[in-house]
Amino acid sequence: MEIKNISGVVNVYNRMKLNSGKSKVAPAEKKTDKIEFNFARSVDAAKADLAAKVSENASDERISALSESVASGSYDVSPEAIADSILMF
Repeated sequence: MEIKNISGVVNVYNRMKLNSGKSKVAPAEKKTDKIEFNFARSVDAAKADLAAKVSENASDERISALSESVASGSYDVSPEAIADSILMF
């Protein structure tokens, strides 16, 4: 096998190699995702939700009666009632 005119092929290869270095594109910025947690807002929302649920299930008279008994020191809850409430939850 005879290989002729190899210098032409080498010249084309060298030109392609030189041109490929010139056309490099600048690297793009690294894109990242960002997430933020606002636990204070979550706690406030949970408190507001709980307060709304409690107020819809209790009458104003019952709340005022309980407030008076707590203020006077006569409010007493049986341990059985507490245990029953915990078990129902």
